[in-house]
Amino acid sequence: MSNIDLHNFQNDLIENDSFIRWVRSEFQEDDEQWSVFIDKHPDNFEDINAAISFIRKLEFKEDSTFNEKKVWDKIVFTAGLDMVKSNDNVRTIFPDRFRIVALLVAACFLLLVVFRMGISSEKEINTKVAHQMTESLPDGSNIIINAESKVRYNPSTWKEARTVNLEGTAFFKVEKGSKFVVKTQIGEVTVLGTSFSVTCRKDNFEVICKTGRVAVKSNSNSISDVILKAGDRVVFLEGKLIFDPETNMDKNNISWLDGVYTFEEQPLSVVIGELERQFDMKVSMPSDLQTISYTGFFRNSNLDAAIKSVTWPLGLRYKRSWSPTTSPGRE
Repeated sequence: MSNIDLHNFQNDLIENDSFIRWVRSEFQEDDEQWSVFIDKHPDNFEDINAAISFIRKLEFKEDSTFNEKKVWDKIVFTAGLDMVKSNDNVRTIFPDRFRIVALLVAACFLLLVVFRMGISSEKEINTKVAHQMTESLPDGSNIIINAESKVRYNPSTWKEARTVNLEGTAFFKVEKGSKFVVKTQIGEVTVLGTSFSVTCRKDNFEVICKTGRVAVKSNSNSISDVILKAGDRVVFLEGKLIFDPETNMDKNNISWLDGVYTFEEQPLSVVIGELERQFDMKVSMPSDLQTISYTGFFRNSNLDAAIKSVTWPLGLRYKRSWSPTTSPGRE
């Protein structure tokens, strides 16, 4: 794709050195300037995201080359060795020996680094079904962790790298400071000073920005970034990030924080999975019901009311046992 194919607004961005520097620094350098710019151009949000994606593609192509000489020079520098230059007409085996020694020293250095990383103290928080908890991070940021979710981070290296690994659902309220990253198996969220919700369960990935801005990147396509502002949402469908702007939702509402779980054309198996997490129960149902599409919500305050909220619109009936086990079926 050439610059000619892009909108003029996008052209101005991708030719702007400060904008390029902002994108390539993971939205850290000149962030204040571009945060103000985004706020002043809400109608051009899609153009801004398109320009970010374009710069990412160029950066990806530039970084795809492998420079063997640079790699070798770095190994030699790390090993602290000076290579002996020989005349073109003189052949010697000493450089080969130096090369072997350098590689061994570099390998030992790498093992030392890996060993140091391996013994670092990483903290892991696991929530049980039907339970939530709040975790305070070293910088004063907070995480509300939803039921049956896992969060991992390293307190000892927090000042150098504010990185959290997430499996499940959590709400983040981040204090301003260095780059804050939430990593999941499907995508990565880079915080630009904000509060937001992230869900990652199997193939289900959703990010909702409550305040400020976040950058979302899919692991399957490292050059595809989406910037979200307050009220925006992005979901992962068919291998792509799908952007849902704030006009489609209440910009200050993340419903699960209030005990309300909403679904839009989701397979019944996904809905039942959330019921199981919120009420600590097991549900069995015929396999032909698992892919039925459901749009609606339930509250986690009353089990019977929640089950009816799901089964009644689909024309299903259910039976509770003392286990408790729920068996829905068609009426």
